[in-house]
Amino acid sequence: MKETWNTVCWMVAPRKCLGALLMLCTFFILGAPAVRGQDEKSEAKARDVIAASIEAMGGEAYLNIPHVMSHGRYFAFRKGRKAFARFHDWTVYDPVKWRFQLGKGKHQTVRIFNLELGKAWTLEGKDYVEDIPEEAVQDFRRNSKKDPDLILRERLNEEGMNLYYYGPNDVSGTGDVEAVEFLDSTNDSMVIFFDTKTHLPVKTETHSTDKVGVRHKEEQEFSNWHVIQGVNTALRHDRYVDGEVSSQRFIEELTYNPTIPKEYFEEPVVEEDD
Repeated sequence: MKETWNTVCWMVAPRKCLGALLMLCTFFILGAPAVRGQDEKSEAKARDVIAASIEAMGGEAYLNIPHVMSHGRYFAFRKGRKAFARFHDWTVYDPVKWRFQLGKGKHQTVRIFNLELGKAWTLEGKDYVEDIPEEAVQDFRRNSKKDPDLILRERLNEEGMNLYYYGPNDVSGTGDVEAVEFLDSTNDSMVIFFDTKTHLPVKTETHSTDKVGVRHKEEQEFSNWHVIQGVNTALRHDRYVDGEVSSQRFIEELTYNPTIPKEYFEEPVVEEDD
């Protein structure tokens, strides 16, 4: 998926280290989320902005993408350190299934999430498989709802979803960006920023709270757009946490609606040595 779908581990994690896998679409909350009434004028403008963005990304071609495959270069940053690995990503959107691989062969780390089954696994190298705990699967399920593609394609009209428009004068920066806030029935708020000229999404932001109660701002920026199979596609994703770069993904090849083997989203089978 987009980097938006990854809270990917600190590169190739050691065995029995799940890492944080899913950078899944992260959005900026304009102030603390709060239940509030829907403003019809704001909603109408928000829907106009969304419609223009969907059209800019390919219209029906963009809306009708059941799955995608990509690979390229992945960089992770932590405490002044930088690590690099090749990545491969296989994503199915409905129901959500995701396979993400860093490295290859004996040095690979693979994470598989299958929300149709409600299960997930880690594959280290070629000979070690471990179940990912239910708590992590549920975190993935919650985070996947914030993927911008799923929001624009599927969640836009769900019951209880409110939309709020913020014009260039409301958004800090150069004045070339406008934003739409999505506030769902659980009072979870997310914002996508759009370029006022190209109408393409340029950034997503959110705030999250970790297990010790510390609140963090997470941002993801999209750039290097190219048309692939009729879909305008960002080939560079930069993720920031609290203003510091966390990871970068450079997509070198991407295919929409490829044939993905069913077993890619099942528990890996390890062949025993003779």
